[in-house]
Amino acid sequence: MIYYDHSWQITGSVFPSAAKIALPSATVTLLLNLLTYLNIIPPVDWLGVEGSVFWDSSAWTGFSTLVGFLVVFRTSQAYSRFWDGCTATYMMQTEWFDACSSVISFCKHSKAGEDTVLGFQNLLIRLFSMLHALALAEIEDSSTEEESA
Repeated sequence: MIYYDHSWQITGSVFPSAAKIALPSATVTLLLNLLTYLNIIPPVDWLGVEGSVFWDSSAWTGFSTLVGFLVVFRTSQAYSRFWDGCTATYMMQTEWFDACSSVISFCKHSKAGEDTVLGFQNLLIRLFSMLHALALAEIEDSSTEEESA
């Protein structure tokens, strides 16, 4: 996760790469529309009668529907992947808890002294706890600009 110092930071955003594609296209479109509106250039055939494509809403409706579908699809995919990651993390925690509790239960029939068994169990629990903490730290995205440069 990227932590922003303020609300307008661009680091990690898709806007710079999207702007490289969108701004030239938008500029050309604005220029052509303005030149056609001012009758500096005549409307071309693909614009329809008197540039009706600019005023007819059917083209914009179809485009808006497509963009809306894509946004909803990508959002649902991201949401699904997020919950798959959460489920896998909890499964990892559960498996390690089961493994640790099994080893602890095997110590019940040990022939070693009670202090030795208790020390081993305490060490085992701390080690499994550290293992889980390190696994969570590994999947956490806490990189800074200095580390990635």
